[in-house]
Amino acid sequence: MWRHRALEDQMRSEVRLSLPVLSSNRNLVSHRPQLQRNRLLKLGEETICSLGDDISRIPSATRSTMRHLSSRHTEVSQWRSQISESIARVDREITAVEQMKDLAEGVLQEKQVYSQLMRDCVSISNSLGSVGQRQDRVLSELKNEEQLTGEFRETLQRQICFLLEKRGSLKGIRAQLLADFRDKGEAIKLTTKCIVLDVNALSSSFPATHYKPNYVSYDNWLSHCRELRQAADNLINGSSSFRGNLRFTLANLKNTQERQRRCTVDTQRKKINDLTRAQDTLIWERQQIRDEISDLTTDRHKIACQIQNCDSNLHRATHRLDILHQRPRRELCLDQPLFSLTLEKRDLESMAAGLCPIMRRSQRDLEVAHRHLMILEDKLAKNVSHMEVEQRCQKLHQSFLPALNTSVILTNKPRFSPDSSSLLSYLQ
Repeated sequence: MWRHRALEDQMRSEVRLSLPVLSSNRNLVSHRPQLQRNRLLKLGEETICSLGDDISRIPSATRSTMRHLSSRHTEVSQWRSQISESIARVDREITAVEQMKDLAEGVLQEKQVYSQLMRDCVSISNSLGSVGQRQDRVLSELKNEEQLTGEFRETLQRQICFLLEKRGSLKGIRAQLLADFRDKGEAIKLTTKCIVLDVNALSSSFPATHYKPNYVSYDNWLSHCRELRQAADNLINGSSSFRGNLRFTLANLKNTQERQRRCTVDTQRKKINDLTRAQDTLIWERQQIRDEISDLTTDRHKIACQIQNCDSNLHRATHRLDILHQRPRRELCLDQPLFSLTLEKRDLESMAAGLCPIMRRSQRDLEVAHRHLMILEDKLAKNVSHMEVEQRCQKLHQSFLPALNTSVILTNKPRFSPDSSSLLSYLQ
């Protein structure tokens, strides 16, 4: 029995050492505290001091309960503030994830349109046929760009799915944080009501309870608070890291596709320049052949005129000889006119015989020149058609340029920064 009394005196002395210095009721009421925490502590002291200056009459359990209630009130308030900060961070991260998702969806829509444009360009290039496709770098570059755009689109679709998963996880942890925030707010209200409870109104205010509370150990409660906050931090850090990686991936993909697009543009420009130079060369060659045909035609006409003149002169000389051969008897002699006409006829026959091969050779050259002209006209027509296709493909390729000034979310800062009071009122 004396051991029990000694233990009780020891506990009473320890509790008495932990209590603050108490004053009279008049002095305690005259000094009002400034903060809510001090007010809650003073309420416990007022309850103790209402019994008088003799604190030995106050049970030690009562003094410990008021101290524990005040400490519990402070601890829950601190955790509630930390949960409020976590909710604000989660909200900022959700906003950043949604902005990144909107950005990725905009880029995806742009790439879908650009992918259809690439397919149209490849279809136009394929319309040239097998002759125009042999060693065609433009078609090869267009197919590479089409493949790259398709890979870009598939990557964006996967990343958007990951962003949706991240947003869902963040919203889930936000709901848990908000429920815990409200539970802690309700716990703070009940703890405050317990501290300022009027002992005389117990029987009339609160009915007797007949249910068994579902208690949770303090370690379990503290572990839940820490795990919930740690889970929110892990999700925020993971989401922020994923957004950074996604920004880096988007930048790399855009740079790669831009390099491929410029390579395609350069190849198209070079191809059109080569076709233009080839067309100029073909036009010059056509003009040369036309001039040659004109010269051959002129020469052929001159030869024909010479042959015609030679035939006319030969016919005249022959007719004259026939007339001289009609002279009678001894008048038909070998005189100078007969020799002259005979030589003239022989020369004209030789000239006519020499002009006929020249005429045939000129005719052959003219026919060859016409065949060359036909071949050249066919090449020129194909070159013009090829160049028109390339120009149409180039115009279609340049009709839609990817957006170069697309805004990227670089930070997870909120759009507005509300103060703590407005945030607490919103969460409540």
